[in-house]
Amino acid sequence: MVTKKNKKSDEAIMVKVSDLPLSCPRDNYLKLSHPKIFLPIEKEQDGLIQCPYCSTVYKLDKNQE
Repeated sequence: MVTKKNKKSDEAIMVKVSDLPLSCPRDNYLKLSHPKIFLPIEKEQDGLIQCPYCSTVYKLDKNQE
């Protein structure tokens, strides 16, 4: 199977399973940009999720804990 790279996954912030639950903004990152929200990245089939406030993209690395 050929994996297509796209801009969304290339610019993603990698998240470890041990970092779950995922919230945005993360510590020391865009602290004042929007309210803290939790993103259910573990439910996404492709392991990618985008914050609806700041458009930051996160990618779950299921191989790391």
